Amino acid sequence: MGDTFGDGETNELPVHKVCMTPYWIGRHEVTQAQWTRLMDYNLSVFAGSPAHPVDSINQADIAEFVRRLGEKNPGRVFRLPTEAEWEYACRGGGRAERFGGEAAPEGANTAERAEREGDGSLPVGSYAPNALGIHDMSGNLWEWVSDVYAADAYLHHQAENPHYQSSGPARLLRGGGWTHPAGFARCSKRHMHCRPTARFDFVGFRLVLEEGADGRPAH
Repeated sequence: MGDTFGDGETNELPVHKVCMTPYWIGRHEVTQAQWTRLMDYNLSVFAGSPAHPVDSINQADIAEFVRRLGEKNPGRVFRLPTEAEWEYACRGGGRAERFGGEAAPEGANTAERAEREGDGSLPVGSYAPNALGIHDMSGNLWEWVSDVYAADAYLHHQAENPHYQSSGPARLLRGGGWTHPAGFARCSKRHMHCRPTARFDFVGFRLVLEEGADGRPAH
């Protein structure tokens, strides 16, 4: 994890190795079609099609979505990814990639595209996937992760399943989006100025499904 290319920020240091329990992560950001199957409201600003990622949701909204999803799938554990899980997936399985799938700036929905074609999200899967078959980890919408933000979190990371949960008001966003230049879409970029109650039209999420002992989604 961290600034392996030497062009990041101090909160991406030190570069360090981590190990994680296997998990499943969404191929796409959660779409508005998926959201409205469970929820009785949709605050998304960019509602061009059901395949657009849901936006303008906060962590309380996500917790309720996860609760209802769990009710529909008894015994399965859904949640936001940790920073470490998110970055591993963005790097296509821990590869030395600057962007998810080496897509940005040309092959991602970042501010460069928005300046040419107009602001807003695009339907999920509008660009090629990374090495793990995962779309839009660099660009489209920023994505919530579950860690609390601290500039020096990496100094205190555990080697196994790191999940920074110290006290603090800020939560992390990862992945960049249509609002920010491609440099913000780097795999290691930690964007943190976001309270868990905040809703923005440039923020969405994807979910993790924990893996059972048999290697299948836990249930």
